[in-house]
Amino acid sequence: MKENDYLLLTTGPVPVSEEVRKIFSEQVLYHRSADFIEAFEHVVVGLKYLFQTENDVLPLTASGTGAMEAAVSNFFSPGDKVIVVSSGKFSERWREICQRFKLEVNEIALDWGKSITGEHLLREIAATPDLKGIFLTHCETSTGALTDLGKIIPTIRPHTDALIIVDAISSIPTMPFKMDVWGIDVAVTASQKGLGLPPGMAFVAVNSRAWIAAELAELPRYYLDLTKYRQAQRLKIGSAFTPAVPHIMAAKVILDKISGQTLPAIWREREAIAAFFRTELNKRNIFIFPQHPSNSLTVLDFQHSGEANQIIDRLKNEHHIIVSRGQAKLQNKIIRVGHLVNIGKNELQKFLEALDDVLIAHQ
Repeated sequence: MKENDYLLLTTGPVPVSEEVRKIFSEQVLYHRSADFIEAFEHVVVGLKYLFQTENDVLPLTASGTGAMEAAVSNFFSPGDKVIVVSSGKFSERWREICQRFKLEVNEIALDWGKSITGEHLLREIAATPDLKGIFLTHCETSTGALTDLGKIIPTIRPHTDALIIVDAISSIPTMPFKMDVWGIDVAVTASQKGLGLPPGMAFVAVNSRAWIAAELAELPRYYLDLTKYRQAQRLKIGSAFTPAVPHIMAAKVILDKISGQTLPAIWREREAIAAFFRTELNKRNIFIFPQHPSNSLTVLDFQHSGEANQIIDRLKNEHHIIVSRGQAKLQNKIIRVGHLVNIGKNELQKFLEALDDVLIAHQ
């Protein structure tokens, strides 16, 4: 059995619809043609709705990590002081990138699965004079934990002029994300999560405060120089460099669907699916790992047994279901089940039945 015939319940890449797969089988447009430029500009409008912003949104041919690197290299200079809130593998990546670019990092290292509060962050802001940036992760994909940006950012915004930069890679569009209303300066997401596209593209939203910082920033960048991408949009030539054309054409279709369904409706749908799944898990006395889970994924806590990987292997081998393993310090302790997009109650019910079978046989 081919792996692409399995039920994919990973945290990304996610299942891709037949409509998107068809687009990827079509002949590629020339990226400087009028037809492609029109599609590209249409996608940018859709991305602004996705991020809930009136500011620039820049598509990059890169992974989400490429967008994260761009969010560091474009707005800071060596020695700048920044705060990084880390509570899992992917929020720790902010620290790693910042340190690689010689920023002075004040890391707030939380226990994995925990979420930062506005009050905690305020204390660190007060203890970090001349602060230039604050790096947050909306949904920590390694633990499923949610950072409540809607509460935290309004709490800290009056007390700092630092840029607020957010990894929204696994949160958009599964839960509310309001860049302009909340006061986020830079945000990044990627194609292979809630958008339901294959891996290969990332998107960076940048407001006017961040562009001012970019004019002063001294860190090196070339391919990820966001001013080049903004200039290309201004000149109406699409992307600064050759983009992933099929991704743009597929994104046009997906973003039109999101606009038609509306973000609030999608948020409610994903919240209901997550609630259904967690209710069913609670009936089975299976605990959810993080304190404050996101709508994008559910993390099953198997720390008591340390046998998560055996269960994952049996789900794949016996029931043809692929889920995500725990990472680093959570290896063999959790099972991560994605339900970002193209996954509904039927697919999750199939997982639950398979899990029941595996757990009975595992006893």
